[in-house]
Amino acid sequence: MLICGIDEARRGPVLGCMVMCGALIEEKDLPKLIAVKPRDSKLMTAAEREHMYPKLLPVLKYYKVFILQAEEIDKAVHGHDGLNLNKLEARKSADILNQFEPDKAIIDCPSNNINSYKIYLRKLLKNKKIELILEHNAERYPLVAAASIIAKVTGDREIEKIKKQIGIDFGSGYMTDPKTVEFLKNNFEKYPELFRKSWFPYKDLLNQKFQKSLSDFTQFLKEEQKHESHTLEDLKKLEDFGFHFEKPKSEHELAIMKGSCTVILYKNGKLLIQGRDEVKKNVMKLLGISV
Repeated sequence: MLICGIDEARRGPVLGCMVMCGALIEEKDLPKLIAVKPRDSKLMTAAEREHMYPKLLPVLKYYKVFILQAEEIDKAVHGHDGLNLNKLEARKSADILNQFEPDKAIIDCPSNNINSYKIYLRKLLKNKKIELILEHNAERYPLVAAASIIAKVTGDREIEKIKKQIGIDFGSGYMTDPKTVEFLKNNFEKYPELFRKSWFPYKDLLNQKFQKSLSDFTQFLKEEQKHESHTLEDLKKLEDFGFHFEKPKSEHELAIMKGSCTVILYKNGKLLIQGRDEVKKNVMKLLGISV
């Protein structure tokens, strides 16, 4: 009998990948695995995990890891392709089981509703006869514990690669780590590809930046409203809201900005705003023009 254990690591950090692992073993080899004494990777130190990792691999028939980068996680959280994070895990679990074709699978279930998750997972399986055992804290099974260790070691190594690439020690990637908190605060715009933008800490920093930009811009408008015409400095403030400059198309135009609508500044200081009425009204308010 072939048995597969599946677990994940690094589901919660704001920075870096999540890793899923499927570990396959022949039932007759389970005593060998038990002798290695794998346990929940979260209860082990990094050194303990690294020490045990090479002892696990020879006992297993196969193992497979999926390294899910921040962009893929964000897409799932935002509902891309009908997903959420639990469904993304279910799909990766199904990929593992469809490749391994075990007789039985023991899976650490990420969902509070185990029955609903099992139904969703089974629909994704080619072989509907696989015996599925889904539990919370399934690392009590040695095979799932082995999968958790492989996933955690893989994830930790991926984090170390990033640190070497950028030359900064940002800690673990979890918000409980002061190094990570400081790195996020100072680098969320410099290294956006590293962060899970759907996570609250990242979204909160973006929102703070937007609110500050809006406050600064509102103050700017109060000063500009004293003048009858608009200036390039006026339009530059729209860059904070996703607009960009394009080349003027006539001798009378001083500047063109494209974004959610088109804003044309003429050399006489007058503006032409083109786009949907709702968007035009918002831009006019931002520019201090009476609606």
